[in-house]
Amino acid sequence: MYNKKQYKEILDYFNKDLDLVNFEIKSLLFENDTNPKTALEDDIGLFLFAKSKRLRPLILFLIKDALKIETNNSIVQLAAALELLHSATLIHDDIIDEANLRRQIPTLNFKYNSKMAVISGDYLLSLCLKELSKINEPKIFEYFSENTYQICKGEINQFFNKNRVVSIEEYLEKSKNKTSSLFMAGVKSLLYLINSAKGNMNKIPNDIQKGILNFVLKFSLAFQIYDDIENFQNDFQGKISEKSSSDIENGIYTLPYLYISQQNNSYGIIDLKNKTFDEKLYNKTLNFSKEYLNNILNEALESIKPLKDKYKTTLLQKLVETFKI
Repeated sequence: MYNKKQYKEILDYFNKDLDLVNFEIKSLLFENDTNPKTALEDDIGLFLFAKSKRLRPLILFLIKDALKIETNNSIVQLAAALELLHSATLIHDDIIDEANLRRQIPTLNFKYNSKMAVISGDYLLSLCLKELSKINEPKIFEYFSENTYQICKGEINQFFNKNRVVSIEEYLEKSKNKTSSLFMAGVKSLLYLINSAKGNMNKIPNDIQKGILNFVLKFSLAFQIYDDIENFQNDFQGKISEKSSSDIENGIYTLPYLYISQQNNSYGIIDLKNKTFDEKLYNKTLNFSKEYLNNILNEALESIKPLKDKYKTTLLQKLVETFKI
């Protein structure tokens, strides 16, 4: 659904930066050795470097490019730490969801067991902390620890809201915790690094920082909604997704299903297997969800309007347009 060609163009633009991040992660993972020492280490490496969007490091590079900041070691280390923490959360998500595939390869919990997968996720979290220690900025540790707390809080709330139709506002709040908080931790850390850099006489004004943070919040929410729309389409069309079961089968109601429940005046369990909604309602739901997505993406674009006079916003705009549907 998203414009893959356009997204690849953005990735290619930051190819050197992303290569530095991959090299940093490999050096940390294999302790500067070229080969993994165990089969599990090999599988963790396959997972980390399997084809993915690399969206969270990419956002950092997009922001620093917009602010006309050159890439340095601290920014690369920050991007690597962000990707490691994100990867750790994915492994833990796969355990909770009992997923069999991730990035088109078997999940660690499927290939080994949940115990080894937990250890693997914790291992990546420890590497994230190790990478953050290189930056040696207590404020950045604070941002990342708050983020980890928010992710866990979001996961706990989601568990206790299983099979419960929540409001769209509650859904967005959960998405802020589970998805947006990681993006926000990275960008807050980046802005802090830029403003605290020695010899930097051009601090980023507060209004510009506010605009950037609001952009990242809106875009990350839109990205979650985009993912939920894609999963909704796969559910209805009976396509096999990466997960062994869909969110709806796990009792997790995303934006499209919340809309369906409102239309049906149904606030109990939605029976996907028996297709309690027809194609007409499906199309209506899809149109609502797409409009909701595009509205949030437009809000993201509004947030960076103050940047246009002094900073570069072309690539940020291009990223937003990539996910409009």
